[in-house]
Amino acid sequence: MPKRYTKAEWQRFLEGQRVAVLGTVGADGTPLLTPIWYLYRKGQILMRTDKESVKARNIARDPRVSVCVQDERPPYASVTVYGKAAVESMREGLGTEMAKHYLGAVGAAGYQRAASGAIERGEEVTLVMAPERVLTQDFSAETPWFGKGWLVLKRVLPPQV
Repeated sequence: MPKRYTKAEWQRFLEGQRVAVLGTVGADGTPLLTPIWYLYRKGQILMRTDKESVKARNIARDPRVSVCVQDERPPYASVTVYGKAAVESMREGLGTEMAKHYLGAVGAAGYQRAASGAIERGEEVTLVMAPERVLTQDFSAETPWFGKGWLVLKRVLPPQV
C-alpha cells in the first residue's frame, strides 16, 4: 500500500514545482483534462487562463473540479484534490509570481515578454480552488533499497541511446 500524506505533507507537496492536471466537466458531461501551471497559496490552488477558455467556461457552468499533481520520477507520488472552483478577475502579479516559480527570475522575464504577445491575448482570469477532499499516494516506502539505488544511478548516468 502506498503511504498516505498528512495534511502538512500534501500541502508541502503542492507547494513544489510541478505541473498540475485540471479536470473540469464539459457541457455534455465529458471530463476535460488540461495540464496547467498553478500556485498553492493560503490553502487555495490558483491557476491562470483566458476568460473564454473551455476550462473557464466549464467552471462557470459547473464548478466541480479535480486537480492532480504528481512527481513523475520514480518512486512515484501524487496528490489529487477535489472541490469546487471559481472564476475570478485576474489577480495582479500572479502571472509574474507563477512564471518565477516555474522558470526562475531570468526565464520568467523572457517568458513574460514572449507570452504577452503570442499566448496571452484575451482577458485573463484566475481560477481559484479550495480543496474539499484530498487523496494522496507515495510509493517510496515500497521501493526496495536496490531499487532506490538504481533510481539514483539513472539520474546521474548518461541516457542510453
